[in-house]
Amino acid sequence: MAATGRLRDRLYRQMVARIREDDQSLSAIWRGFEFFHRTFRNTEYPVYYRKRLGSTEEEVLFDVNAQAAGRPFFHLGQLATSPDHRLLITSEDLTGEEQWTLRIREIDSGAQSPEVLVDCAPVVVWASDSQSFWYVRQNELLRPWQLCHHIIGQSVAEDRVVWQEEDEKFSVSIFPDRLEQRLFVQSASTNSTECYWGDLHAPDRPLTLIRKRQAGVEYYPEADATSLYILTNDTGINYRLVTASLTRPEQWEELVAARADVTLEDIELFSQALVVYERQEGEVRVRVRHSEGGWHTLSFPYAHGAASSCGTALYDDDHVRIEYETFHRPPVVYDVNLLTGALTVRRQTEVLGGYDPDRYECRRLLASSHDGVQIPLTVMGLSASFGKPAPVLLCGYGAYGDSEDPEFCSSRLNLLDRGMLYAVAHVRGGGDLGEQWYRAGRLLNKKNSFHDFIACAQTLVDSGVGAADRLIACGASAGGLLVAAALNMRPELFAGALLSVPFVDTLTTMMDPELPLTVTEYDEWGDPADPDVYHYIKSYSPCDNIQAAQYPPQLVLAALNDTRVPYWEAAKWVASVRRLQKGNHPVYLKTDMGQGHGGTSARYAAIADEAFEQAFILAVAGCADGDLYDAGPGAPVAS
Repeated sequence: MAATGRLRDRLYRQMVARIREDDQSLSAIWRGFEFFHRTFRNTEYPVYYRKRLGSTEEEVLFDVNAQAAGRPFFHLGQLATSPDHRLLITSEDLTGEEQWTLRIREIDSGAQSPEVLVDCAPVVVWASDSQSFWYVRQNELLRPWQLCHHIIGQSVAEDRVVWQEEDEKFSVSIFPDRLEQRLFVQSASTNSTECYWGDLHAPDRPLTLIRKRQAGVEYYPEADATSLYILTNDTGINYRLVTASLTRPEQWEELVAARADVTLEDIELFSQALVVYERQEGEVRVRVRHSEGGWHTLSFPYAHGAASSCGTALYDDDHVRIEYETFHRPPVVYDVNLLTGALTVRRQTEVLGGYDPDRYECRRLLASSHDGVQIPLTVMGLSASFGKPAPVLLCGYGAYGDSEDPEFCSSRLNLLDRGMLYAVAHVRGGGDLGEQWYRAGRLLNKKNSFHDFIACAQTLVDSGVGAADRLIACGASAGGLLVAAALNMRPELFAGALLSVPFVDTLTTMMDPELPLTVTEYDEWGDPADPDVYHYIKSYSPCDNIQAAQYPPQLVLAALNDTRVPYWEAAKWVASVRRLQKGNHPVYLKTDMGQGHGGTSARYAAIADEAFEQAFILAVAGCADGDLYDAGPGAPVAS
């Protein structure tokens, strides 16, 4: 990749020039204080602040730059201020291996407590009196499994184990309820949950079971002062909303029924309203139910966007704070009046350098998959790029029910402004069209995801939108599996591929229960101890299905400290493709020696990594600047 040096530098500078390097977040109000953070030019991490309501005096709560100084990696998981504003707990990952350390500091003096808790999950919940907190321990396979209670000033060795999960397919998480009166404890596998609640005012009070676990049934609780509100799929796979009393939590009364064409995804409770986030025909809509029982749907200025809660509006507020964005319009944060639906702009993400969203457009296509199912395909780019077959970057994921919602990305403009189109394949295995869409692309239906991705690629070419010789595939993690499987099935269809931390040695990994996450992933991919599952996974596992064919140029990224997809999966894929492929297209392997699954933790370093990836994409697509490359598609040549 040495020949791309000048282009990488140009791409990096263009990305930096579009962002506001000195910036400040919106404030979140909690217990008489405002909390916010700032970034500064030439610093990698944010600085967190607080100030009393009505005061102009700011106080540094935590400077991530100071804590990360001299470290190749530093990920701050949570800042948890005690209710009395005296202590601060930070959860810190120093390697990218997602092994979290909890540290306790005095806010006023900055003094750090000798009580250091290791091998933890990143989230803690304070007791109301600020004298203790709950946290979750991880086992040697990084599975969160023990709920523990720590009293300030006592030795960690004396911490009480409140509850533990013995089933290796389940992981434990904790969170407070909306009013910070109760602790919720959730034990979840891929398709089943069991939840308890405890009392934040009485740490010694035993946990109360909400409802005993049942295979295939998920439920997710929230609470106000008197009642539980629970999302559950017990009567329909797209979830319903029920309520229950705190004294009889197992008895549920339906508030919103399950529907075949609408997925109920989340709720947010307010004193005067209930906010519901739903997904219908691939798009999120937000509905508000008033205390008297009437419903209305919120409207936003632009269609085909993504709405998500910022989670910073207080229970007694008269508004909900929502971020809204589209593929070509940057995020806007609105305070939405709960009674009228009126929008007040609180923050507009800036794109510096004269960005004009009207120069771009977004189109929706349908691709017919191998079984006739119509797969949604989103394509965006400069309006001028739709006039003739253009180079396309086609991305996909298709796992865990995750949806590929519209997300604005200013760095993507580097590709679009050079004539490329950006496309997203909404394949089965994701949650774009509801829970059934997810189930149709997992376990023994997983191959549907690969056929769907190929159908989307073929549709781009057949429709004349995409250039047949300049179609680049891109996927990360489970999306890397998606792309690699598609390359094995149709290597001639793609001009290049970018695979980031790809899950490509699927069979070998799922046969090793000593690896982190393997057992907890059985409900997603299947357990190869079952002969039918073994043969099915073997029939698509990318490392087991490489052909003696001409594969396109590839850039494959791995991370030494990745505990989700071990670095050797990418190395094995690269070595095998190099050995078996026909032709001499390059297959690059870049392994970062100091980070984990999520990439680098530092701001400018992440931009540099993206410039490296974009240089490869543009080179293969024939869209590179200047004289660094041949005019047409293919591997980079020396300058």
